[in-house]
Amino acid sequence: MQIHVTSRHFEITDDIGTYIEKRAKKIEAIFNPIIDFQVVMEVEKNRYRAEITLATRKATFHAQGETHDIFASLDDVMDKIETQIRRHKERIKDRRHRLSQREVAVQLSGNSDDTPVESDTNDPSDMLTPHFSAPEKFASKPMSIGEAVMQLRTSGDDLLLFLNSGTNQVNAVYEDDNGEYGWVEPQFV
Repeated sequence: MQIHVTSRHFEITDDIGTYIEKRAKKIEAIFNPIIDFQVVMEVEKNRYRAEITLATRKATFHAQGETHDIFASLDDVMDKIETQIRRHKERIKDRRHRLSQREVAVQLSGNSDDTPVESDTNDPSDMLTPHFSAPEKFASKPMSIGEAVMQLRTSGDDLLLFLNSGTNQVNAVYEDDNGEYGWVEPQFV
């Protein structure tokens, strides 16, 4: 990581340079590799302005802060950069774990080769596993909970699996013996 420090209208002391390097290494520990780390510091009257542009292979982060103290303005801008990096990492993490609507619809429609295989052996362990008839398959369009309840009413079934348009997750609505409706939504830990 290369650190470029530019100052306008004042001299950078060794303390300020050391402080910038220390905070830059902390940021590099959070998000590595950092290609370029540019710091621009400026003083106007009694206001210190710090501006940081941080470049990585796939993203660029920029923040600026202004206070009455040089170290406070550096802290402010470094905290803003750290927040941006953490948000960026969370977005990347969420994208990796989220399926697109198309992938969910393909999984729900059962267009994969996951059909059960019947065995002809008289193995005792087969007696413990239940055998199912052909699986019921459905292709669900994304819908809200209210639309799913209306669909359940018109179908006459007791249970309806659907793709929740708000969360892009498979949910279920059901009608119990009392005629009341329930809703099941998965919670991933």
